[in-house]
Amino acid sequence: MRVVSGLAAFFAVALSATVVVAQERVVRDVYEGRPYRLYLPAAPARHRPLIVALHGCAQTPEDFALGTRLDKAAGRRGLRVLYPAQPALDNPARCWNWFLPARGEEAEVLALVRQTLRVHASDATGAVVLGLSAGGYMAVNLVCAAPDLVIGVGVVAGGPYRCANDTRTAIACMRGENPDGTTAAARCRSVTGKAFTARAALWHGDGDSVVSPANLIALTEMFVTLRAPRPTGFTERRDGAVRSVYRAPDGQPVIESWLVQGMGHAWSGGDTRGTHTYPAGPDATEAMLRFLLER
Repeated sequence: MRVVSGLAAFFAVALSATVVVAQERVVRDVYEGRPYRLYLPAAPARHRPLIVALHGCAQTPEDFALGTRLDKAAGRRGLRVLYPAQPALDNPARCWNWFLPARGEEAEVLALVRQTLRVHASDATGAVVLGLSAGGYMAVNLVCAAPDLVIGVGVVAGGPYRCANDTRTAIACMRGENPDGTTAAARCRSVTGKAFTARAALWHGDGDSVVSPANLIALTEMFVTLRAPRPTGFTERRDGAVRSVYRAPDGQPVIESWLVQGMGHAWSGGDTRGTHTYPAGPDATEAMLRFLLER
């Protein structure tokens, strides 16, 4: 009996030694001067978009990933997540310079996205860009600059396209002094002249004192105006928030906005181990991915 048990143990160990279990991993590198963090799931799903995550001011990709729980949500879906980083050299507070087109940050990030698609996700169907605050403004810039590449955008505490062109007007826009959704839509459409088809998930806190909730109204109007024909919407109260959904004529939901009651400048439903999170709110990460991906 001891011999049989020993042989069984031997074969069990030998068999287990030949089994290779795929594991998720994180790659940190620099592409043409732009640092980034790339999350690769254990079992990548085919023909799914690349997720691009743009952190807010004073954040890092690691901090943003922790606060949003985006890696976990992506891992369950087999999604790859690219986190471009804004170094202090480009902005002392590590904010994206979304209001300064001359800095060329949009082009740098888009080049990084395309390189990641070529190397790590050649079968992807495009990119979905998520961003918080300055990262949210930059996400809007990217979808206007590359509507053929960006098929979905999720914005938390951001605002409409090109509502500022320098630091002074950026502060004014953030305060809600001059956001104009209709003008922003015209500016966005004029960049490429292409038809706009990206879905949009827009979030804001009604207590945000950094970026006024007036930006949510303007940003929603911008995306509604960009659609042709114009979608129709309805509003409801859900999970401590005011949620509006806009549908295309075929009934497909194309724009979703959430105004979270009691939330300041933060990511709703986030993890308190990360900065700028509001755990009491609905889970923005899960809701965004469902809305933007699951059609």
